[in-house]
Amino acid sequence: MSSQPTKQRLKKFIFVLISALFTVLTSKTANCKPTLPFSLPPAFQFSLPKFPTFQEIIEKRQIEAMKTYSGRRLAVDSLRMIYFNDQTIAIVELGPEKLLLSCELIEIYDDEEGAVLLRKLSRINQPMEINFYDMLKLMQQCNQVEKNQDASNRKAQRFAALYKRNGERDIIVSQAQTSSNNADDETRGVLAGNPFSVFSGVFPGTKWCGTGDIAKNFHDLGTEKNMDRCCRDHDICPVKVRAYQSRYNLTNNSIYTKSHCVCDDLLYECLKKTNTSASQVMGSIYFNLVQVPCIAEGPDGRMTFRNARDGF
Repeated sequence: MSSQPTKQRLKKFIFVLISALFTVLTSKTANCKPTLPFSLPPAFQFSLPKFPTFQEIIEKRQIEAMKTYSGRRLAVDSLRMIYFNDQTIAIVELGPEKLLLSCELIEIYDDEEGAVLLRKLSRINQPMEINFYDMLKLMQQCNQVEKNQDASNRKAQRFAALYKRNGERDIIVSQAQTSSNNADDETRGVLAGNPFSVFSGVFPGTKWCGTGDIAKNFHDLGTEKNMDRCCRDHDICPVKVRAYQSRYNLTNNSIYTKSHCVCDDLLYECLKKTNTSASQVMGSIYFNLVQVPCIAEGPDGRMTFRNARDGF
């Protein structure tokens, strides 16, 4: 009697074992589908190109954007001074009695390249380090000198336009025509200049307003000159953390450079003072729409990100 239940249990065990083995075998064969080995002719063989990431594009653009000293000089016998602070180098040209003649400021994208540039500039004069606020003050003075020079140049051009050479006698060009041309210059639209600059991430009519710049050097400005100066000074701010980079124990994971809050405040005031349709649009985009945070320095000297100034 006892041997029969034992046989039944043994049969059940063998049945379960066979079922399990069958399941394993069928699952393996189901997954191993037969394939025919083949290869395409060389003419049809191709591989997908490796596209760079957005971060790689931004970093490459930043490296390529670094400018060097143009060597521009207004007077042969002028004195050139070299000043630097953090990520900004200033080459200043002085005339008699230390009269400020011209400036050229360079934005440093890489500390090593900045050191190399300073060594090259030391052939002109010994570079001197100044503090952040002295550099900002110098930048504003340089801007004013440049504006005065532009005003003098425009005055000279208008005077020259009044007298046009015609053979041996001078004729006066119509005042109405000259005034009309000046009015056209002052009432440029938002899309003045090269409208295709927008595809480079730069605001139309400018070369410095946007994600990066398309200027050849410090003196290269767009048709919206006053507005472009605002953006140029902001770009050359000595204290900033660029897109996808770390500095001051801060990491910027956005596509926009985050600058010192004082530089943002100066940009705000400059765009307001410019007071054109283009500057109003630019200010609204930067401060109201994008709202890029800025870098604030605490009482202990530590840098932190602060919310953007709004209400442009």
